Amino acid sequence: MQLVDPVAPPLIVAGSLAPRLATLDGKRIGLWANMKLNAVELMDHVEAVLRSRHDIAGVVRGTYHPARVMGSHEWPGIDDCDAALLTHGD
Repeated sequence: MQLVDPVAPPLIVAGSLAPRLATLDGKRIGLWANMKLNAVELMDHVEAVLRSRHDIAGVVRGTYHPARVMGSHEWPGIDDCDAALLTHGD
C-alpha cells in the first residue's frame, strides 16, 4: 500500500490593499452579513455606529454565503459602494 498526501502546496499570490478613504462622510457603505448567527444584528450595530460618527450618504445591505466563492452577479449594489464591510457572526 502506498500513502499519498492529498494536500496541495499553498498558492501564494501577491496582492495589495485598496486605497484608504480619507473620510466616510458622503460615502455609500456596503454592509454584507454572512448567514451565521447574529451576523445581521452585528451589521445593524455597525450601521448605527457609522451613522452616529459620520455623515454617510447611505448603506447598501446584503448577504453572502461563507462556504463558497460567489460570482460578481451575486453582490447586488456593490458597484454603488465606496467601501464595503463583510462580517462573520459567530
